[in-house]
Amino acid sequence: MKNLVSIIILFFSIGIFAQDAPEMVKYNAKNASNIFYYKLSEIPKEIKVKDDVTKNKTIKALRNYNDKIKKISFLNTPNLQELDLIVNSAGKQLYKDRDLALKVRKKIEATVLPIRDSVVVYEKTLNTTLKEFLSKKQFKKWLKYQKREKRKLIPQQKSRNTRQPQNINRTRGMGMGGRRF
Repeated sequence: MKNLVSIIILFFSIGIFAQDAPEMVKYNAKNASNIFYYKLSEIPKEIKVKDDVTKNKTIKALRNYNDKIKKISFLNTPNLQELDLIVNSAGKQLYKDRDLALKVRKKIEATVLPIRDSVVVYEKTLNTTLKEFLSKKQFKKWLKYQKREKRKLIPQQKSRNTRQPQNINRTRGMGMGGRRF
């Protein structure tokens, strides 16, 4: 009888602590295809451009880039919205049904990759344009800023354990919280 009770408790505990599929982060096809716009007023301050001529050239190059990206976004909005709808509605089924996951992945590759490639081409032309008139230090700051903005597009997984880790002093052999007397 005791063995039966312990086996039942064991199975319940395994069932409770079994690993579920991770929670789906909301998919955004625009972010996946690297479509975003630079804030024109923010960038000269970020890369510390003080000369008015250089500042105007920078803003003009960025405005040109933003216009091209808006055109790409406008032309591909229906496809991107459809992709958002498909991926977000499938949700956790993508973890369970491999065939569905493969179909969705092919759809994403067919839609997002060409858009991302065209955005990369415009980014390269923007970078070469900015490299012509910015100093080395300013251009380096520009590349760091650009990398930071791209990182913001990557979705962050929600942590499963929301509890904050406790700050425990891990000194060995000290006792009394690491104090010596």
